[in-house]
Amino acid sequence: MRFATLLLVAGVSACLIAAGGCVSADEYNKAVAASRRANEELLKCQEARAALRADNERLTRELSSRDAIIKSAQDQIALLEQNIASLQDSYSKLKDLYDQATKGQLPVPLAGPLLGPELDKLLQEFAAKYPDLVEYLPKYGMVKFKADLTFEKGSDAVSAGAADALKRFAEIINGPVATRFNIYIAGHTDDIPIKRPETIRLHPTNWHLSVHRSLAVIKVLTEAGVAQPRMGSMGFSKYHPVEANAPGEKGNPKNRRVEIWIVPPDRFLTGAMDEASAGGEVE
Repeated sequence: MRFATLLLVAGVSACLIAAGGCVSADEYNKAVAASRRANEELLKCQEARAALRADNERLTRELSSRDAIIKSAQDQIALLEQNIASLQDSYSKLKDLYDQATKGQLPVPLAGPLLGPELDKLLQEFAAKYPDLVEYLPKYGMVKFKADLTFEKGSDAVSAGAADALKRFAEIINGPVATRFNIYIAGHTDDIPIKRPETIRLHPTNWHLSVHRSLAVIKVLTEAGVAQPRMGSMGFSKYHPVEANAPGEKGNPKNRRVEIWIVPPDRFLTGAMDEASAGGEVE
């Protein structure tokens, strides 16, 4: 305010000097009013300048912050591009290794001729000898045992009839036309849940029952002379039905089965070992 007052006095004084030092009261008042208006305009310009300066500083800060955000986003994009390139490189290397390992042979169903005509013939005869119990599928190189004739309901104890058939199967697998093959045994159930307390104690779920039945078959085959390193055990519970189960978890007998897959040594399992290397028993 003191600065503005000084400006006002200076303006009035300038008017008086310019007028020769003698003016009327009316002219003096006009000069004072003009000086006051000029001072007000000056103050407005100063305030506007301060506001513009503040806006400029704010915009400068915002631009600086945006530049930092853009730089951070660009860094993240570059990092993601590096990760994508690395993953693509890893995928290519793994695919090359897979192609080299399989040599174009994928785990697809095996055709009968791949088992050899002699083994195929023996398995055909084997299935014909036990038509109610066994089914042979040459397309897959697989022998299927019907679970309802192999086990009592909810049990993993192999029936006498099924045990005899498994012993004959062991003779075929140990024969000269089949010694190079491995086998794995896959247990399957239907979707009927296990409810009986005496069954639950031994096989809490269908997962347990399917695996336990697979192990029971391995035990019979082991006792019949099949080397354990040639075998593998799997259980699939209810999750791979060959036909739809009845509504309301009522099951389907065709889904209750044990499959024995006959596998060349370069597929699925490690190479067959000499019978002399087989030791121990199924626990």
